Order: sequence, then structure tokens, then C-alpha cells
Amino acid sequence: MIIIDTNVLLAFLLTNGITRRIITGIPDVFTSPEYCFEELWEHRDRWNRNKLHDDELLEIISDVKRLFVMSVSPEIYNPYIPEAEKLTDDKDDAPIIALALAVYNEGIWTYNTKHFRQELFGERISVLSTKDVIKLYPLKD
Repeated sequence: MIIIDTNVLLAFLLTNGITRRIITGIPDVFTSPEYCFEELWEHRDRWNRNKLHDDELLEIISDVKRLFVMSVSPEIYNPYIPEAEKLTDDKDDAPIIALALAVYNEGIWTYNTKHFRQELFGERISVLSTKDVIKLYPLKD
């Protein structure tokens, strides 16, 4: 299982590139805290370039959760939030780190290495780049 950050979810939604190819090509591997989906929704005015109606956006996000990225309930990771907050300067990233502390995983896939610093996580949590994800799960042509 690989935990994905909100910025990876956003890349999946906005571009038909490598991020979407990886996530759609490797079923049952990716998960994210429910918080990331809430964050996407909260900031939809900033990223919804096509100005889709809210009901269309809700359907798209629901499809992502149903088909590609398992959403994890806060009850699973909330007990780890205090510890996670000590491992980041950005409190918005605490749910992602908390989920990594709460469940077995291969790491956090993020494009934000400023807030997800391997040296703070030690051996407990791996920070994954796109190349790392592809090494773990090679793409099929």
C-alpha cells in the first residue's frame, strides 16, 4: 500500500500524465486519508479550471475513491495526529503522516519533499518520488 498526498491526487485529476497512468494502472495499491479528499473539495475553486459544477466534481471525486484510491476514515489515523504533527511544519500534512504511522505501507508518495522530509521520519516512514513508485510497481506497456 502506498499513501498518496493531496498534491498527487490533484495531479491525477488535472493532467493525463504519468501520475494518472500509475494510479489507474496499479489497482488496489493507493490510499489516502479522507482529509486529502476534503482538502481537494475545500480548494476546488483554485483547481477547477473547467468550472465544473459541484455535483460533477463530487461524482468525479467519488469515482476516484471508488475505483482508484481508497479513502481511509479519520478514526484510523486520528490517534496518531499528535505524533505526526511533531514530524512536519505544515499541520495540513499531519493526517497523511498519521496514516503512515497507523497502517502498514510502503511509503508516502508526494511532490512536496519540503514538508515530507525523510530525515525526520527515519526508518518509520519512506518518502516516495514518482520514480520510487515505478520501481516498486513497474508500469506495464
